Amino acid sequence: MDTEKKQKYFVSRKKTVTIKCLACGKVRTVPVENLNKKSHSLTINCPCTKTFEVDLEFRHDYRQKSHIVGSFRAYSSPKERSRRCVIADQSLGGLLLHVQDDLPIKHDDRLIVSYPSDSGSLREIERVISVRHYTPGSRIGGAFVDAKDQFRSQDTLTATA
Repeated sequence: MDTEKKQKYFVSRKKTVTIKCLACGKVRTVPVENLNKKSHSLTINCPCTKTFEVDLEFRHDYRQKSHIVGSFRAYSSPKERSRRCVIADQSLGGLLLHVQDDLPIKHDDRLIVSYPSDSGSLREIERVISVRHYTPGSRIGGAFVDAKDQFRSQDTLTATA
């Protein structure tokens, strides 16, 4: 295995990734739908005998770094049960929250996230997210729930994970 910098590829909405071998120039589309959800790297074995690693990016929307203090709660919980969080980045499709508490959160749980619309504003935004990943006591990654449900406002390359 070469120790060169890994290539980064974005997974399409069809759950495939198109990879180009830098040695021979062959381009192949590889299905990634059956990959373990935690696997974001692949080892590619090209027919030209070149073996290389690629990193996969499953996110479809560009994330913008931020540091916004907000709160979150379970979809069925009253606002008084909200917990503090920091919105570390955001995109058109979701949010990444930094949290400090170890909570019983699972994949696909729905949370309501509240945060100010901009610094110094009294207007608060509330968005419903579906949990996509959770690192206990550290991070919650979530995709926005559909707007109507919002609370407010040729040769084959071989790939192995």
